[in-house]
Amino acid sequence: MMPNKPPEDQANLDEAVAEVRREFDEGLPGRLEILASALDSLTQKFDSGTAETFFFNAHSLKGTAGAFGADDLVGPARQLSGISRGWLKRGEASVQELTEAREELDRLREAVAVYLRG
Repeated sequence: MMPNKPPEDQANLDEAVAEVRREFDEGLPGRLEILASALDSLTQKFDSGTAETFFFNAHSLKGTAGAFGADDLVGPARQLSGISRGWLKRGEASVQELTEAREELDRLREAVAVYLRG
């Protein structure tokens, strides 16, 4: 049986977790802007680097949102990650996929707004 952590260690851990969560919350608008900007660029012309940026941000958001219990963000982020993974595999994005991505991004924006309101 493992001993309990001293109260000061638990308080330090709680404080560190709260700080990481604040950073996550404060970073959400910037993540949305990166996704929106990348999607706007991809709508004009496909670029694998931009698609990779989009994928990376959607995929990492899916994971971090899940870790913080922001479950309503996970679904749209998962969809965006999946759509953009297809772009990377094929080296192109169809008009239909871009439209789907725009719709999912709108859902993600709404979910982020609700999440941040608490």
